[in-house]
Amino acid sequence: MKKLSITILAALTLFACKQETTYTVTGTVEQVELEGKQVLLGKNIDGTMTWTDTAVITDGAFAFTGSVERPTLGRLLFNPEDRPNSFSVSVLIENAKISVVVDAEKISKVSGTKNNRILQTFVDVERIPVQKMNALVQEANLIHQAGGDTARMRVLGEEYQALSSEREELLVEFVANNINNFAGQSQLSGLANLPVEKLKEVLAKANAKTLQVPEVERIAKRVEAIERTAVGQPFVDLRMPDPDGNEIALSDFVGNGYVMIDFTATWCGPCRVGKPAMIATYNKYKDKGFNIVGVWFDNSHDAWINGMKALNLPDWPQMSDLKGWQSEGQLQYVTSGIPHSVLIDPNGIIIARGLRGDDLANKLAELLD
Repeated sequence: MKKLSITILAALTLFACKQETTYTVTGTVEQVELEGKQVLLGKNIDGTMTWTDTAVITDGAFAFTGSVERPTLGRLLFNPEDRPNSFSVSVLIENAKISVVVDAEKISKVSGTKNNRILQTFVDVERIPVQKMNALVQEANLIHQAGGDTARMRVLGEEYQALSSEREELLVEFVANNINNFAGQSQLSGLANLPVEKLKEVLAKANAKTLQVPEVERIAKRVEAIERTAVGQPFVDLRMPDPDGNEIALSDFVGNGYVMIDFTATWCGPCRVGKPAMIATYNKYKDKGFNIVGVWFDNSHDAWINGMKALNLPDWPQMSDLKGWQSEGQLQYVTSGIPHSVLIDPNGIIIARGLRGDDLANKLAELLD
């Protein structure tokens, strides 16, 4: 009996030693036009896809090797030199042997680990509405080039929206059913802009261990922030440097009339387009108890300063921590896009979100005229 126990222990030790500590991603492609072209391997690092490695397709094949501390959402970008004709394939990077096959129609199959096999089941189902959406886009482009048929374009838009909703429902179902494995967790970011109640329904299926996974924890914090800064809630303070490097706080200005947080960036085209109307509204109501605090999602101090100068902004307070989309403003107030605004009343209560243009002017007229 003792000899048998030792044998089992030795076998278990040998198995543990053979656990994979590196990954190997091997792939084949059937498109002959990709021969000699590059493939980039990207990994999702803290919510951002970072391109970490490059391979060249030789004899229709490519390979990547490396190691990861934990399963990571990855992406293979084929033919990056020719972006209009490039395409990508999602792959879950784990310390194991992973196989990727791309056929002549650019349809991919990823296998080699349980998580990749599970994700592949979703990719196969999702492909149907995605292909229909791509066909609608191609038709819309042709109509636009031909001068435009507004009636047909309207129909295409409605069909596209319906397919987009279908795709979203497929994603919600997949993530909800797989929230406790990495295949489901890897797709959580695609649900980030869902209504809070739907997000909470998905998160309710997560077990205690899953709630500690970074991808899940990130969404849970997003839900908390959305609820914390909803209309009717007290404002959350922000503290960042102004253009001169002096730290200022949102609380320095709240309590003296109505204050609007303007979430914006110099690199944001719609933000720049909307500034003249915002300036006109500010000039009309600044003496009646209205102020604006600009929170900029910029990365470069010089770009921020020069961008503001080009806009000829009035003298309302501006702040930025120069962290781009990872700005504390985004983390605390969760804007799904910019420009975005949050209107705070004299008592420090959030009374509106997302007001722009005429909507902002009408709201202030209601409050101040």
